[in-house]
Formats: sequence, structure tokens, C-alpha cells
Amino acid sequence: MSRPGAAPPDRIEILPVLGLGEIRPGTDLVAELAAAAGWLRDGDVLVITSKIVSKAEGRLVAAGVTDAERQAARDQAIVAETARVVARRGSLTIAETRQGLVMAAAGVDASNVAAGEIALLPVDPDASAAALRAGLADRLGVNVGVVVSDSFGRPWRHGITDIAIGVAGLTAVTDERGAVDKFGNTLIVTEVAVADELAAAGDLVKGKLNDIPVAVVRGWRYTDDGLGTRRLIRGAGEDLFRLGTNEAIALGQAQASGADPDGVTAAVTALHADTLATLAAMPLDAADGTGQAAIREGFYALLAARPDATRRACAPGHVTASVLVFDHDRTHVLLTLHPRVGAWLQLGGHVEDDDDSILAAAAREAAEESGIAGIALEPWPFDLDVHPITCSLGVPTRHFDVRFVGVAPLGAQAVISSESDDLRWWPVDALPSGVAAELPALIARALRTGRR
Repeated sequence: MSRPGAAPPDRIEILPVLGLGEIRPGTDLVAELAAAAGWLRDGDVLVITSKIVSKAEGRLVAAGVTDAERQAARDQAIVAETARVVARRGSLTIAETRQGLVMAAAGVDASNVAAGEIALLPVDPDASAAALRAGLADRLGVNVGVVVSDSFGRPWRHGITDIAIGVAGLTAVTDERGAVDKFGNTLIVTEVAVADELAAAGDLVKGKLNDIPVAVVRGWRYTDDGLGTRRLIRGAGEDLFRLGTNEAIALGQAQASGADPDGVTAAVTALHADTLATLAAMPLDAADGTGQAAIREGFYALLAARPDATRRACAPGHVTASVLVFDHDRTHVLLTLHPRVGAWLQLGGHVEDDDDSILAAAAREAAEESGIAGIALEPWPFDLDVHPITCSLGVPTRHFDVRFVGVAPLGAQAVISSESDDLRWWPVDALPSGVAAELPALIARALRTGRR
């Protein structure tokens, strides 16, 4: 990606990739791309429509043949792919997907697929992009960036454009904050979604009706931060438009009425609901062997029994949020020597009533305890844990801990807080003595399941 102030390229070309055959589940997509685009060069950016990635990965569901059967299958698929409904109007649903994207119909698409089929988004578009990039390097000996794109409607604008839902080999967002323009003005908010720009550029020679699902952008200068699309997705704590209209009206009515008889405010109720939705959207690996599905049921039981489950005053147990913070290269992990527990732990703590979401609570705790701004969090938890503790209540209770993965910016310097006896970066393969017993396995799982 071009760095702030770098000279723009002299020329950018957008080239269609012609001659691809019909992609079906099990197709060797790398082989098809290598045959059709053997002319790829180092530094090219391959922009590939998510539909053919989904087809190759078997992300198709049977939809029947009649209009009624097709609509019923589509509706069922939307429900299955939805982590949170943002808004509905008539037959249109805007939903947050399990990948963290907010899209019409949760990305479920009935175009450019065979009769009787509907396509879902790839399970992990960043991983799909990385696999294609590695495969092309093996077959053609080229070092290219890969953008997996999908069509996207925008608030307040008619028409669709393509955006990046998966990225490998290039930095998705250029941060130009702090740079100075030619008039001497310091840029305050300028972050450029370059991966989205590349996706839209590629679509100029692709398009739904052209039967050209892949394009190459040539001449763009880029670097790679290894973060995939993580920085493109705005976290709940930064989202000014998180609620759909109906949700906003209901929340406004609740806020106008003040606290309920149990002292649970509308904000706490919203946080309670967000925690439930986050748990429901958490990806679970049935072969993992850590019992996460069963632990999640315990969370559900607490939340069902206690409207105040996100508050530390809930003495039987309450939800907390923690983050395993890795350095930019994921070779080191930031641990705190916890004064009450007396062991090295991940960063985290209690949820506050004014946290917009459980993810926002985790981000706040990570920033407060590390002194690092801009830690990028995975959108979904990778681990849940219930453990007994005597916390700031001063009485025995249980922490229902929701755990996220975070990655610090390149060169980040940690600053110890008053909540820690010590704070240090440790190599992930050389942890200190006195580390919490579960932490080595937890770190291994975080590295294995990250970048979903």
C-alpha cells in the first residue's frame, strides 16, 4: 500500500482474467486461476469475487426449484448466517454476519448460481485469500496481493459497489492521521480503505452480468501489515449507527422511562442483549475439546437468570471481558502480573454500565491496562471461562470471562497501570514462571484460531 506522502504510481492498469471455467464445490481454484492468469507478475493485486470462492469451498445450500421454495431456503440461510439483525423493512434485512460484516441479507446471494442453489459468504474470507495467495506463489512463483470482494450497498447512497471482505498480502487501511497536507493542515481522521478501493476498481472490468469474476490491478504500490480485513470492520464501541430504527426507538422509550424496579437501566439491558448476541455468534470448533459449547450454556443460564449479569454488583457471578494482546507479528504476548491473583494473566476486567458492548468493554480494559491506543480486536470471542474469585466485591463470586484476541500496532510501547504489579511482553514460546496454569494452552488456541 502506498505510504502517506509517497509518490503515486505512474500508471495503474485493471485487467480482466478471462477463460475461467464454471467453479463448483471441490474445484481447484488455484489451478484454474494459474491457468487463466499465468501472466501474473510480482506486485499485482488479484481481485476475486467472493462468489467463486464460496462455490469452490462448498458454501452452497439447496434452494429448491419453485419461487416459494427458493425464498424459504433464502430466509432460512439469512437466519443461519446472521449474528445480529440491524434493521428490517419489508422483505429486506440488514444484518451483521458471523464474519462481522453488516450487509443486506447477511451476504446470502441467489445470483450467479445454478438453479436450486443459494450461495453463502466464505467462512473466513481472510483465510481464503491467504490460501489463494500461497497457492499462486507455489504454482506461478509470483508474490501477489489478494482481495476477496463482494457487492455492497451503502447508507445514504443508491447503487452498489464492491468492497473487500478478505485480504492477504497487502495492508487494507492506510492510516494517514498525523500527516500534513500541502497547506500545513494536520490530518486528524484520515484512514483510507485502500482494499475497498482496489475491490471497486476491479469491479470496473468484472460485474455480475459479464461472467468475469476475477480482475488484476497492476501498478499499485503496497505493503503488508498482516492484519487482513481486521481494521476495515468498525467495532461496536466506535459505531455511531449500531442500532436499526426499531431498536433505537425501543431503546429511547426505555431510556425515557428510567431504571426498572430492579435498578437495571436501559443501557445495562442493551449491554445484556449485546452479550447474548455476541455469545450466539461466537464460532465454535466441535473438535477443539475445550468444552466451549457447554461453558456457553452456563453463560446463557446466568444471563437468563440475572438482568444485571454484566454488573460487578451481581454477587452470584458476573460477566467480565479480557484480551490476549499480541504484538504486531504475534510472536510476543503482553501479560500483567495481577496483584490479587498473584500470577501473570491476560489483560481484562469488569464491564462498566456505559460500555456500548462486551467487545467495547474488552477494548477499553486492554487500552487502560496497557497504555496502548489502537489495539485491533477480533470481532468475536475465541474463549469463554468461568472461575471462582474474590474480586473487588470483597466476597466470593464467579467471573464469567469473555475472551478476545487483540493485536497491538507496530512498535507499540506498553505503559504499566495502577492495576498491575508488572506488565511485560513475553515471547509466546518462553512464558515466565508464575504464569496462570491455563495460559500456555490459551495462547496456543488464540494463535491457532485468530484472524477468523
